[in-house]
This record gives sequence, C-alpha cells and structure tokens, in this order.
Amino acid sequence: MEDEIVYEIIISERAEDNLDKIITYLLSEWNETVKNNFLESFKKNLNFLSINPFVFQVYSKRKLIRKCLITKQNAMYYRIVDNVVEIITIHDARRNPKTVKL
Repeated sequence: MEDEIVYEIIISERAEDNLDKIITYLLSEWNETVKNNFLESFKKNLNFLSINPFVFQVYSKRKLIRKCLITKQNAMYYRIVDNVVEIITIHDARRNPKTVKL
C-alpha cells in the first residue's frame, strides 16, 4: 500500500478575516450551537482537504481554484500548490458568486 500524501493547510489572511466575520454573525444572529456546528463542519472539511484536496469541483480553471461547501450558506475557495492547500477565501454562498474575490 502506498503512503498517503498529507497536504499542509494554509489559511490566507482574507480567509481568516472572513471566518471571523462569519463567526461574529452566527453569534449575533443565531447562537453558540450554530457557531459550533459551523466550526465543526469547517474543521472536518479542512481535515478532508489535507487528505484528498482534488475531490471538490474546479471553480476557476485559469487560476486552478477549487470550491468546497462548508455549509449550504458558506463556501471555501482554495488552490493546491505542490503538497500545500491554500485556503484563499470563505464566501457566503447566498451572495452573488461574481463578488468572490480570488
């Protein structure tokens, strides 16, 4: 059996800022449970990406960016460079996809 490649995950400053905004929104408009569920889903997706980042759909062929849904309302955009997965941004999926800054 071949050794599995484990990809390093790097989260950009923009993605971290967006994550903070989402958490603040969830706490102000919903509650701690909803925030915790979101963070659990986010962490599960990060773990999955570290093992198999190629499974999610290509969002931009030109920039080689892929899209992973965290929840129905939030998507994570990332690229794979060598053995690194760079999380570029996290976007509210209810907003116009043309407003995603990559």
